[in-house]
Amino acid sequence: MAKQSYIALDCEFHWDQELHKAHLAMDHKSKRRAVAVKKVMAAAAFQFSIDEEGRLSTGEVASWNEYDWGSEEAVVTQLFDYLRAHEDKPIVTFGGLGTDIPVLLLCSIANGLRLPPQLADRPGRRGPRPHLDLGLQIKGGGKTWSHLSQVLLRMGVPFNLVAAKPGVRRPVSAGAWQDLRDHVELDCLLLSVAKLGWLVAQGTESLRLEPAIIALIEGFLRRRPDHSLSNELRTYSNRLQQELASGFDLAA
Repeated sequence: MAKQSYIALDCEFHWDQELHKAHLAMDHKSKRRAVAVKKVMAAAAFQFSIDEEGRLSTGEVASWNEYDWGSEEAVVTQLFDYLRAHEDKPIVTFGGLGTDIPVLLLCSIANGLRLPPQLADRPGRRGPRPHLDLGLQIKGGGKTWSHLSQVLLRMGVPFNLVAAKPGVRRPVSAGAWQDLRDHVELDCLLLSVAKLGWLVAQGTESLRLEPAIIALIEGFLRRRPDHSLSNELRTYSNRLQQELASGFDLAA
């Protein structure tokens, strides 16, 4: 049975002080938040698929960080190799066109890395887009952007999960690096939840939001049972299941 598959992608960055100092030496107005002074310290990917019956299945959760791999170049190389191994699947980001993709591109330029097909410019390309920026899709022709956290809260995702979403500091201990891994992987799951909402809104055949979110969470937890927010995720999944059961009881 035909499936549409996606790879939810998220990166975490740190501000490179040496680069910023060099920028300031040339321009005292250089901004700390400029894309050019950001470096990738962690990245994660989470695969999910939807078949023609609206059934959702999940794939692996993968992540890489500087603590395990030693450098930004190594982290990005691992990410790119992963995306090349799944080049038939489009990636989903939130605001990726504005931040994630430019920083990855700058890393590629600086280190001579070849971009994976989902990120490389392809003049005259035909067929489905290999990169879907959900933030841009939601914005549409409007002038204002919604933050992913705002979208998730509006969807009823528990505050404790959404509150873990904002960016994190550069870790200084092994335990903090583990927390960062949990953080970036959770971001991919939450991005996938928001993407499901968008797909339902667009009329994806037979896809029902609550059962799909439950399947997404359960698939994530099978691969990350010891995630630091596993209890919160299970509570959220159980709540959705209870709401579905209550709806069935009312219908009966």
